[in-house]
Amino acid sequence: MNRKTINKTVTVKGIGLHTGEPCSMTFKPSEDGFISFLRTDIKDAAPIKALAQNVCSTMRGTNLSNGKDQVHTVEHVLSAAHGLGITDLIVEMDGPEPPIMDGSSLPYAQAMQEAGFKEIPLPAPILTLNKDIEYKEGDIFYSARPASKLIFTFLFLRNHPLVNRQEYSFEYSQDGYLKQIAPARTFGFEEEIAFLRANGLAKGGRIDNCVIIQKDGFSVPLRFPDEMVRHKILDLLGDLKLTNKILGPMHITCHCGGHKTNVEFAKLMLKQSEE
Repeated sequence: MNRKTINKTVTVKGIGLHTGEPCSMTFKPSEDGFISFLRTDIKDAAPIKALAQNVCSTMRGTNLSNGKDQVHTVEHVLSAAHGLGITDLIVEMDGPEPPIMDGSSLPYAQAMQEAGFKEIPLPAPILTLNKDIEYKEGDIFYSARPASKLIFTFLFLRNHPLVNRQEYSFEYSQDGYLKQIAPARTFGFEEEIAFLRANGLAKGGRIDNCVIIQKDGFSVPLRFPDEMVRHKILDLLGDLKLTNKILGPMHITCHCGGHKTNVEFAKLMLKQSEE
């Protein structure tokens, strides 16, 4: 498999989920071997490579820094790139956080499709497993095992009558990603909203860009009966893109993980692959 970028520049616009600030985000072709974010609103800003070691915070999202500049909540953009097999990309942003769009990664993926794809005649780095690996943190559990295909299985548990248990397995393909994973929107629980806003988060949350789980219903109709666990897989794919490698055939299982542990598991996978 060769490396892959987009064929032309394409732009999306909107407001950030947590900052609430407007952002124009432009995807540009690249051949430097990385997905990088560049803050065009900061003078002399340097690119921020989407690498696990550049994660500076995982508070309700995955945030990156190059030691000077930061970008927030990048997991949906990275998920779209992962889902489409893109290895090289420059993401220019005139704000601190990508526009949340409809709360899923589908608008980003559609924009990248609109730009078209270009193969780079260099082999893509592949992350392969030579043994089973596991990671635990409290009740959170991850495993990755060699397999004949790339499969993700996620178990989502919550003490809530509407979404107390959701489990989903996804056998990776680009078409499957676009149909089964990319449309799943970000979500939150009604009782969390006040806390998030008191801590400077969810300022850009709107009825058209997230699903709020209420005591007896949802703020908007669901796209899938199990939309929450599908979105957790969407996030996982985004965070595992921080390995900067194409994942080889393996079965990745996650029970109740989130951004912090996703990133730790990405680091563990990288370490194992380099042994």
